[in-house]
Amino acid sequence: MKNKVHLLIKVVFILLLMYSTSYPCTSFILKNSMYLLMGHNFDWITGTGLLMVNPRGVSKASLVDSTETPVKWISKYGSITFNQVGRDLPFGGINEKGLVIEQMGLNSTIYPQKDHRPAIGACQWIQFQLDNCASIDEVINSDSLIRIVDPNSKFHYLVGDTFGNAAVIEFQNGKMVWYTSKIPVLANSMYSESLECYNNNCNTNNDRSLYNFCAAASQILNQNNSTDTTSIKYAFDILNKVSQGPLTKWSIVFDINNLKIYYKCYETPTIVGERKIFLKPPGVAKIKIVDLKEFSFDCNDAVKVIDIDNSNEAQVNAYFIDYTKEINKEYITKAFTFYKNWGASVELNEDEMNYLADYPESFKCVFKK
Repeated sequence: MKNKVHLLIKVVFILLLMYSTSYPCTSFILKNSMYLLMGHNFDWITGTGLLMVNPRGVSKASLVDSTETPVKWISKYGSITFNQVGRDLPFGGINEKGLVIEQMGLNSTIYPQKDHRPAIGACQWIQFQLDNCASIDEVINSDSLIRIVDPNSKFHYLVGDTFGNAAVIEFQNGKMVWYTSKIPVLANSMYSESLECYNNNCNTNNDRSLYNFCAAASQILNQNNSTDTTSIKYAFDILNKVSQGPLTKWSIVFDINNLKIYYKCYETPTIVGERKIFLKPPGVAKIKIVDLKEFSFDCNDAVKVIDIDNSNEAQVNAYFIDYTKEINKEYITKAFTFYKNWGASVELNEDEMNYLADYPESFKCVFKK
């Protein structure tokens, strides 16, 4: 399709906008002898999207333009991800082995130059890792096999696994670098800069990213032992401390050991002309729970999805519905329509919408019953 390259540029341009310094997200890992959690605030203009169940045993090829060789793989593990711009382009998620990944923007990111490795986009890199890896070491080792190609979306990642390991992964000067500090926190500044700021008690009044990092790090290092029940609350308390009010759209706590997702989805404003209207006070949302252990992740079964901002509370497994490409297109359209109405000078035409929505139709279940 001749518009494919153009489409990809548009998609990554939007993702770059999302992770500008105006919307610094925050992630952290909270652990002691009783629990292992990852918390994440998704700060952005809209919280629309889908929670997607991604089955194992599916063959895929990465979504890259025709000048690149796509990465090809068969998913080893099932996962559940948070998606806003289409299936297999997640912003974060967790797999059935307890590997969890979240990404945040980092303007200084420089991905590798073109070489012998096949290419993959910065969001689909997350899906590749959840599909194929059970540990942080496997994620790091994948750098010898695949290469991120993304001229505009500049991300770094916080990764945790069920073994209690945590790592920050960045791409600096065209190479992957990783950190395994005792302070597993990440915002939108370079990890080394953030860590130096925290260790030297620097002034964070004029840098929201550094403020978020230092505030979350302080809470994590000063935590008290607690029961599993209060640990979830404590993680949400940390997320509340680094919230940006109406700009925080998702607050997520991944319970890595128990393979559960706890999350809140806050209000997306109604846009009327140039006005952004919020009907609810900021920070008001019900906790929803997803239990990974109740999904089979068999690629012979229908793929399941649910509106992230569904009206239910507590466990929502029963409300997942069968995925269709029409649902995929509906939510892609919803996201890009909101971006445009917010004032972003970018939109997809009908052919481009259809291409992005149809892309997952190329996936094949290779383990037929």
